Amino acid sequence: MKSCLVYLAVLFPLLSGCMTHRHMGAAEGDHNVLTGGPVTGTRLSDLPPPVRNTLRKRVASGEVADIDRQNMGGQVVYKISFTDPGKNPALYISENGKIIQTDR
Repeated sequence: MKSCLVYLAVLFPLLSGCMTHRHMGAAEGDHNVLTGGPVTGTRLSDLPPPVRNTLRKRVASGEVADIDRQNMGGQVVYKISFTDPGKNPALYISENGKIIQTDR
């Protein structure tokens, strides 16, 4: 009987950890806002506030696949790609939040 309890005490935390699932990149209570984003490299939280604000206004519920910091014509531009490019084409947004270009 004791050995059964020991096995349960060891296995329960392992099994309960395997049963929980959380979408990578999504924040708790993340309703109708941008989710996802890369695990490494530039993340949503790394973007300047004007860029984040533009993203929220333009694509409130898109899931970010990749963020690429680029230099275009001497200015820093963030290329934001989405997991569903047919619905949300990539956006190129300057540091001040202005949309420079889209992949549409």
